[in-house]
Amino acid sequence: MVTIKDIAARSGVSIATVSKHINGIPVKEENRLRIDEAIAALGYRVNSAARTLKTRRSMTVGVLLDSLSNLFYTSVISEAEELLQAQGYTSILFETQDSLDRALRGLDLFSSKSVDGILYLSSRCRPEILARCARLNIPLTVVDSITPDASPACDFVVTENARGAFSAVEYLQSKGHRDIGVITGSPAHFSANERLRGYRNALAQAAIPLHEEWVLRDEYNIDGGYRCTQRLLQCPQRPTALLICNYFMTIGAVMALNEANISIPDGISVVSFDEIELIKAMKPRLTTVNQQISVIAARAVERLIARITGQQPPETVQLIPTVLVERDSVTETTPRPAN
Repeated sequence: MVTIKDIAARSGVSIATVSKHINGIPVKEENRLRIDEAIAALGYRVNSAARTLKTRRSMTVGVLLDSLSNLFYTSVISEAEELLQAQGYTSILFETQDSLDRALRGLDLFSSKSVDGILYLSSRCRPEILARCARLNIPLTVVDSITPDASPACDFVVTENARGAFSAVEYLQSKGHRDIGVITGSPAHFSANERLRGYRNALAQAAIPLHEEWVLRDEYNIDGGYRCTQRLLQCPQRPTALLICNYFMTIGAVMALNEANISIPDGISVVSFDEIELIKAMKPRLTTVNQQISVIAARAVERLIARITGQQPPETVQLIPTVLVERDSVTETTPRPAN
């Protein structure tokens, strides 16, 4: 049977270094590559039961998320999985379907599997989840929302939602738009509230009047975007530009605009949140607020492993800046005269 002594001999590093790498503790990149090559060549397999008894760690992470249909979350998970595997971790996925009862059952499952930590992806972080993790003494990293009811063993990794929306409105203003509407999610979603805050702040800073009839809220899905756009089209006067704060809502909005024979950008300019592959396929190519999924995943994994390995990071909130990606869905315009 191949042992870590064999791995150390083949890779030319110490047994201690091999042990660190196998147990998820970072080592020098050149050593990691040598060890991985030796593991692959010799066919080494980790004895998970023995390692758990020795290190009191299962090298397993629980991933709790609201919905598998959320492409933002699944994209983050895909990136995080690669990073976790590189550190020697495997993961267990549990979908809550936005149900607190299901989420708590997921935590019970993770506890029974002795997971070392949990990634929790949710647009409405529930205090009950944080409290249960604290009682179970399981490190937790939350992605996509913040709650004031945090515990010392909890970190948050969140997009700069308000700043992203603010920059989108600033960009529209630079193209001559002053009549700018917004479509965002329901008040239950942290990100929807933050993006609306950024929109309002941008208008206020530019001394642009806020038209409440152009502020439309619904669920973060295609139907929600479709309904919001239909309501917008019934207004006596429509905005010349629209910020849509979710990729599914953008799809619904484009459907409604197409039905009304309103073209983008000539009939209305559009900026969307999220750099999702599906959005890239639309015509015209949409200008978007990119949430930097790779950075979010890297920060989330980094924070969680730091907690698992006993490091105490000084910050508990990581704010990830957005990047505006300019494409073809915004046209320059001349501001309408004030009423």
